[in-house]
Amino acid sequence: MKRNFKSLVLSLFVLFFVFASISASFAQQTYDVAVLLPGAVEFFSVQRIGIDKAAKDFGLNIIYADAEWDAGKQLSQVENFIIKKVDAIMLCAADNIALLPAVKQCNDAKIPLISFTNSLGTDPEGKYPGVISYIGRTEIGAGIIQAEMAEQLLGEEGGNIVLIEGSPGTASQRMREEGFMQVAEKHPNWTIVEKRPIEGWTKEGALDFMEAFLQSGRPVDLVSCQWWSGAIAAAMALENAGITDVPVTGLEYAKELIPYIKDGRVTASTYFSVIEEGYKAVEVTANYLKGEEVPQLVEIKHIIVTKDNVDEFEPEM
Repeated sequence: MKRNFKSLVLSLFVLFFVFASISASFAQQTYDVAVLLPGAVEFFSVQRIGIDKAAKDFGLNIIYADAEWDAGKQLSQVENFIIKKVDAIMLCAADNIALLPAVKQCNDAKIPLISFTNSLGTDPEGKYPGVISYIGRTEIGAGIIQAEMAEQLLGEEGGNIVLIEGSPGTASQRMREEGFMQVAEKHPNWTIVEKRPIEGWTKEGALDFMEAFLQSGRPVDLVSCQWWSGAIAAAMALENAGITDVPVTGLEYAKELIPYIKDGRVTASTYFSVIEEGYKAVEVTANYLKGEEVPQLVEIKHIIVTKDNVDEFEPEM
């Protein structure tokens, strides 16, 4: 009888340790998440701070890939991560149309696809069938804010506008232009003198373009830029040409931009938290992997910044 009792106790101890081991393995489960970025600019270096912090908070293993602004390369990266059987893919698209095949590929492989910052497709809220969630700003909304700044500066008289845009083919470039033009169509006294996409969103590219434009002698009453360093480049070109009465606006915010806004060389830009956008993207991914329901859109809002409120915002770049 004692022998049977001891055997029973021993069996119970073995079962206890087996179940404890299984429970611990579930509790310690980590997920491999691929984060695909379109190219190397400061914006994404800052955003990675939020991504890395959230990954630590939510216990995800992040694997980065940089497409170097090549949509074909980014699609190949998606395919490679599918082969590696990662648990989820977070995609910031180098091109909102060219990357659409990634949706079917991920769906067929039963790997959840979350888009952030640069959305897939043409929906103004970044929604697309087969994409779990989009985290970021609505790019058409960003273009509308650009146009609202133009309305405030040009007033009833209107004028000649130069649009300096981001890397050609990206969702940000296309959809910001679309949002701007939606408002511009309501203003027959606006003339879009030129729309110029700049490869790689570089300050140098924007500066080269603006200097060449000014040398052409064409009229301009406002320079509206799709990103902050493009606005600085435009302001530098105007200053070098001795032009002081043409306002410049941008989108997004950085430490380097502050003196330009304070002294009026850049009239206005917008603030939102780049770090928060990266953090939220990982948070949504982690919640989905845990089986929670997540929203199709997590929107990060723009706030217009001028010299009147510039001191209220702490730059992240």
